[in-house]
Amino acid sequence: MDSRLLVHLAVAIDLGSLNRAAQRLNVTQPTLTRSIKIIEDRVGAPVLIRESSGVVATDIGEKLAEKGRAVLSESESADDAVRLWRDGQLSEIRLGLGPLLAATLLPQLTELYMRRKWPYRLRLHSASAAPLIRRLNDHRLDMALAPAQLRLHQERLVQEVVFKDRLKIFAGTKSPLSKPNAKVTRADLENGNWLIAGARAGIHGTEEEIFQYLGIEPKRIRMAISGDLQIPLHLLKTTDALIALPERLTNAAGDLGGARIIDFDFPEIRRDIALWMRKTDQNRTEYLHFRKVLLEYLEEKQ
Repeated sequence: MDSRLLVHLAVAIDLGSLNRAAQRLNVTQPTLTRSIKIIEDRVGAPVLIRESSGVVATDIGEKLAEKGRAVLSESESADDAVRLWRDGQLSEIRLGLGPLLAATLLPQLTELYMRRKWPYRLRLHSASAAPLIRRLNDHRLDMALAPAQLRLHQERLVQEVVFKDRLKIFAGTKSPLSKPNAKVTRADLENGNWLIAGARAGIHGTEEEIFQYLGIEPKRIRMAISGDLQIPLHLLKTTDALIALPERLTNAAGDLGGARIIDFDFPEIRRDIALWMRKTDQNRTEYLHFRKVLLEYLEEKQ
């Protein structure tokens, strides 16, 4: 099937309107309508459902639209390559990182990038650990900064620990456990208002495993959040929440408004950050340059 027709279908479905799709594609609406009809004649079934509010895909329409999106993505990649060449850049590094890193350590590194003329462009993608590693395996990322303690399928990947950290229990400002010299008992912890941050992110130690390892059984888990930093930090400043977070990265976020680490004899749980990449790519020139700059930058932060 003509790839141009599949692109027309994908854009129409994604925009939900033949009129808007025609404008985006710079074609007339009759031309776009003909493209859809050619596809439907070839399939022998509708690929779009016309509604008063626009168009939506049928099952087969969505499957074909996926092919169109892939074609469009390849075309956009070619356009990116041309832009890189015109800008005098050799390539692009697609870097994935977690939201806590994106909000604490990495802003200054990106500032350094903007001030210096590195021979490649950075494209940043923030997500929790599991999606980052999947995107790295699927060649949708080139490198990722993610916890070293991952239990995901990773035989094609290598990692290098670049930032050492450990998990600690933080008590929100409204919690009596956040008071200086507070005497904390196991019962206090088990009766606290727990919030799980980074829930089921693919790291060694789900919330249940962490609690088992720490030897506590919380009676209330009020909320679980993955892929977000602002909500947990806000709740630390404003409520009595108890949250397990990486110590150094959380402290790097700045003023916690009186929230503090609970003084309790917990076993240590590592949350070291590693630079992940595919084994086949680890000696590429631009990757080696970025690794060197990253290690120098993080060494200053240790």
